[in-house]
Amino acid sequence: MSTSKSPSESLVVLDGSRGEGGGQILRTALSLSLLTGRPFRIVKIRANRDKPGLRPQHLKAVEAAALLGRADLLGAEVGSRDLVFRPGRVEPRDLAIDIGTAGSTGLVLQTLHLPLAMRAETACRVVLTGGTFNPKAPAYLFLEQTWRGHLANLGMPVALAMPSAGFYPRGGGRLEAWIEPARPRAWVRTTRGDLLRIRGVAGSANLREDVARRMRERALARLADEGWNVDVEIEAASWPSPGQGAAIALTAEHAGSAPATFVGLGERGKPAERVADEAVDELLDFLGVPDGAVDPHSADQILLPLALADGRSVYTVSRVTEHLRTNAATIGAFLDREIEVEESVAPDQPGRVVVA
Repeated sequence: MSTSKSPSESLVVLDGSRGEGGGQILRTALSLSLLTGRPFRIVKIRANRDKPGLRPQHLKAVEAAALLGRADLLGAEVGSRDLVFRPGRVEPRDLAIDIGTAGSTGLVLQTLHLPLAMRAETACRVVLTGGTFNPKAPAYLFLEQTWRGHLANLGMPVALAMPSAGFYPRGGGRLEAWIEPARPRAWVRTTRGDLLRIRGVAGSANLREDVARRMRERALARLADEGWNVDVEIEAASWPSPGQGAAIALTAEHAGSAPATFVGLGERGKPAERVADEAVDELLDFLGVPDGAVDPHSADQILLPLALADGRSVYTVSRVTEHLRTNAATIGAFLDREIEVEESVAPDQPGRVVVA
């Protein structure tokens, strides 16, 4: 079944300030433009952000997508608020991309993943240099545990490695991905199985040893106080990195579901205990909606592959976000798929997403 609209149609025009208003609209548009052959123009890029327009990590995603799809570009420069992208033929191959800053390697990887997986005939290796732990972006530990888990459910295997961690402002982290040729399959999951265990990693780079220990101890104490008596195991880690940083990731494993990972990210002057609290708070919010099969961060990320899959998909989400609504609207500009996003009716009730 073909879900794309005709490539001969006029330019897709997107308002980059709409909805969530960040780089997500651009990244989804780049992926879909490569896959459908439809050119697009995006205006008012990140207009509502403190630093509007293309930032270095967004520009690297644009340049990498253009390289992959032999695209013509107009307005591809840092600070630009207006970009035109006209794709050619996608030529899957190994890629090495240096963002040049501490910008998110994970977001660039997610931009390239589907075009590589769905057009390649053999596995492709992508090596990205930049940030692996970034605010408002998927941290490496989320990608490794949760994103990969969802992709496996959709029939799209990916292997990941992080030889070096990258934190703001130094960057220099290294994310390696091996992407197998695959097409996404439809998926239905409207309940969540029993909680099997909670596991985590509290890690730091070039900081005192007690930082990771304090994050770990705080998370364990909080979970015990909340009465979560399942198997809980949090390890301490020391990551190689050219810079300094700290993070904790807590992963809930439910029967029959992809793991759900929540990350607290350190920054200068933030106590280790507060970093742990951020991850614990998000985890407890998720656990408080027992029928939410998908965590709020994954809900918008799996929507794109499901919109490209044959057949009907349905899933519940613990919380409907602006990212989810915005991604649904962006996908609708390129694909002839009906996407319904139903809001939660109560704080402990899940939202629902249907890809018809």
